[in-house]
Amino acid sequence: MSSPRIWLLTGAKQGDNAQAERLIAASGLPFERRRIVLKPGYDLAKPRIEASLHHVDLEKSDPLAPPWPDLVLTIGRRMAMVALWIKAQSQDRARLALIGTPKGDSGKIDLFIVPFQYRAGEAPNIFRIGLPLLGIDPARIATEGERWREVFAPLPRPLTVLLCGGSIGSHSFDPETARSVLATIDRMKDGGSLQITTSRRTPPETVAAMERALPAGAKLYRWDKADGANPYLGLLAHGDRFVVTGDSISMLVEVARLGKPLAIAPLRLASRTVSQTLRQLHLPDELAYWTAAKAQAIHNRLLGDDTSRDFALLHDLMIEKGWAVPLGRPFSPPKEPPADDTALAAARLRALVAPPRATP
Repeated sequence: MSSPRIWLLTGAKQGDNAQAERLIAASGLPFERRRIVLKPGYDLAKPRIEASLHHVDLEKSDPLAPPWPDLVLTIGRRMAMVALWIKAQSQDRARLALIGTPKGDSGKIDLFIVPFQYRAGEAPNIFRIGLPLLGIDPARIATEGERWREVFAPLPRPLTVLLCGGSIGSHSFDPETARSVLATIDRMKDGGSLQITTSRRTPPETVAAMERALPAGAKLYRWDKADGANPYLGLLAHGDRFVVTGDSISMLVEVARLGKPLAIAPLRLASRTVSQTLRQLHLPDELAYWTAAKAQAIHNRLLGDDTSRDFALLHDLMIEKGWAVPLGRPFSPPKEPPADDTALAAARLRALVAPPRATP
């Protein structure tokens, strides 16, 4: 019997791609990658989920043509639309596996792998996991650690690392928030040194504000797509403790899996109605964030958006399990790293293309 034809759809989001790549590698299934490039504007816009390629730059993307695959694996709203289009072209023969939560035409998806931070109902095609399918190969960290040794190894200890995400959904990483995060880290310092790196989503005005507010001795690395000297993995190797902005699920999980002390830096709530109301209560920063985040979740549900990511839910889990602390509290090493559900999800993926069992 010939091997199943499997396509892995990847886009521009490295955190999303990393989960799908890790899952397909763990499955042991043969696959072909199809890189999808979106038209300008669609990397931020949220189109309605349907079987469509209207948001895809077909000239820059890998070809999508027969023979159609037996299985498509992908992640995210925009890639799901491409997967649904492929299924339609195959006369519904192709099976679809999506990392994420049901939205839009979810009845056409054969398997949803739903991480903890997503709210979703129960259904036969939903497989729930704990933390997202993220983690970094120790060999890669060791290699990058050696590459950056001369830069980071001589720095005063403890080496605190601030990993910056950016504005997303109802959470805003604006200049005021960035200055507040830096001030909190500076108040907590007990010697040592601070290294900061931004990411693709960090707003330019926020980066500029951080550069002006850098504590003495700190260094900031600007994310640059054209610059191959990205210190992220080197910092994971050499950092003693980490602060990660609460929007970046991928960086939170990757640090937690290393078993190093981790603090979650809250972001400002973008909803003026929620944030301004809570500001009038004059709550301490930490309490204000957790209260605001829960209020935002209720706000989303009232508006009918009950399948989006719940950042506060994930943060609460990580704090409850001892994998992280809110920024402002003393760092503490986790008792043990979080469990990895990749093998369980890989087994469900293999089942989609397993030959039917012969009846006795």
